[in-house]
Amino acid sequence: MKDDFIRDGIRGRLTVKDFVPATNIGKFDLKVSPHNKKITVIIKVFYRFIDNTQDQLSWTMTQKNEFKRNARRVILEKWSNMYKIRCTKQNWEEFVMDIDFVIAEVSNPAYCRYVIEVGKLARYKSSGGINHGVVPHVCGVNNFANDVDITKNQEQIFNYKEGLIRSGLRGLLPAGDGDYLTFSSNQHVVAPSMKTYLDRFLSIARLRRTPDVQGIKAYVIGLKGKNDSMFTNNLESKRATAIANYINQRIVGDNFAIVSDTSAQWAKDAVNFLKSRARNHTVSGQDGGALIVIRTPANIERTVPHKYVVMTHEFGHMLGLPDEYMGIHSASTLSKIQLDRVWPATLASTIVSTGNNRLRLMQDGYTQMTTQANVPLPNLISTKIATKKPELIHSGQKVKEKNDQHSLRKQQLKDKFGQDSWIYKKYKNAHPYIFAPPAIKAISNSIMHSGSDIQKAHFVTIWSALCHATSDHLQCTDWEIIPANG
Repeated sequence: MKDDFIRDGIRGRLTVKDFVPATNIGKFDLKVSPHNKKITVIIKVFYRFIDNTQDQLSWTMTQKNEFKRNARRVILEKWSNMYKIRCTKQNWEEFVMDIDFVIAEVSNPAYCRYVIEVGKLARYKSSGGINHGVVPHVCGVNNFANDVDITKNQEQIFNYKEGLIRSGLRGLLPAGDGDYLTFSSNQHVVAPSMKTYLDRFLSIARLRRTPDVQGIKAYVIGLKGKNDSMFTNNLESKRATAIANYINQRIVGDNFAIVSDTSAQWAKDAVNFLKSRARNHTVSGQDGGALIVIRTPANIERTVPHKYVVMTHEFGHMLGLPDEYMGIHSASTLSKIQLDRVWPATLASTIVSTGNNRLRLMQDGYTQMTTQANVPLPNLISTKIATKKPELIHSGQKVKEKNDQHSLRKQQLKDKFGQDSWIYKKYKNAHPYIFAPPAIKAISNSIMHSGSDIQKAHFVTIWSALCHATSDHLQCTDWEIIPANG
């Protein structure tokens, strides 16, 4: 069987032409060469350059050739050598397939899969899109499509990355409160089981706390429980110090963990939010411990260097990948995202947007492929979503209660003494309207959203085409997407 597989590859029989994934967008050819351990993905394009008559801007031949060279360069630099697909079938493990991308320019639009129309603008504008409703499909971009996009909100990507670290910590326990570590009564020594637990968190922190977000810190707040003796001195501080020291001994160089207390308002809110959770120790207060709060100091600039390039995003569409900034339009997609726990807790949503059947079918297809390939979905976050940290939601509720109390008292004084009375005016001036903490906006750093991160899910359309091309020899479950450097 293995020899037949190799022989069919040599004879060019392991191919698919004009493959359209289950998302019902994208179109490419795929060729499998087992003897070379290589998959070739071919996208045929035709370039059409549009002059700007309004601003009297015309494309020169040199500019056209330069744009095409740069488009090929930025696409291959981003998408090549990211992932491989290996065979997991017993005795077939030798087939670890590299993926080569070929952008084949044709001279006649009748033979292409995508017409790339490139407009010429006088001033920078981030724009791009693909019309899959025409044949051949038309990818519309402008002369800045190969440049790093300078319009994306860097703070929102920082917020997203901060949320990933916080979500990773909390997600260590099924109830979502993995940020609270319990100690035995009157103890502050980090036990072996706690070290193992912290090591799991540190592996997440190392992965997600990239150099551009090292300003994010882990504040450790020690807490006493009802089982702790009232005669133990500085137990809270000792617990926080023990946890912080363990973390900083393993992530060295920038004081990632910081010992804190409940003197600051954000810390009070975090502890109050902890007590509102359903886990027994947080309700009864029996178990003392340490709360780890992922937050960024006020003096840190919440921005990240941005690497989003329009052409690399549009290339993802050519592979059949949908946009990830339209929110969720599919119940199956929501179920898988919740199952995979890929969302930061502060961005979790239980709402499926309705009314767009095309997006629903697209997302259903995407979910189907990622489920079959056993990879998590990316974060489909609507750009309209405004989120809050749970601690800030708790704080906002307290602010609302205070405002309601003040409003009620002002109305009572106004009704009894009149709006011109000194007692009403004094109370009103002493109790102005209090504003809740501002909403936090976040956008994904995925290449199909607003960033440059390429995930396993972004290779599922290639995986799906591979399954079709090799179906006479292997099952889909025999193929697995793996990092290229793994």
